Amino acid sequence: MKRHEAREKVYRIIFQMEFHPEFKEMVPRLTKEEGLRGTQGEYALDTIYGIIRNREQIDRMISDNLKNWTISRISKTALAALRVGIYEIMYNDSIPDVTAIDEAVTLAHRYCEDDECAFINGVLNKVYKSKA
Repeated sequence: MKRHEAREKVYRIIFQMEFHPEFKEMVPRLTKEEGLRGTQGEYALDTIYGIIRNREQIDRMISDNLKNWTISRISKTALAALRVGIYEIMYNDSIPDVTAIDEAVTLAHRYCEDDECAFINGVLNKVYKSKA
């Protein structure tokens, strides 16, 4: 399994976070159901638990980079793409920031409305620039 495929599976798992209060306890089962094991399974678990652990800071970064918008108005699909992208930009040094942005936007093109893709790209670019 390639990293891109593992990232998409992580995205689908993270999307479910908004709907299940017991999400953290579901992660082992969800990763198994998605067939995530080996190196890509380690990447997936690190990313999922990293997003859970840093959710408050990640969501604050999203909110801080919105203009005339609130995080509660963002679709759940877009929110999941933003969380994965921001986690990889800010917390995963093994993935180049530009790759993290590109991959999150690619996920958005697959799962989000067309107008959300540019929005996600804009927010992630602001986070990237603020990191530098």
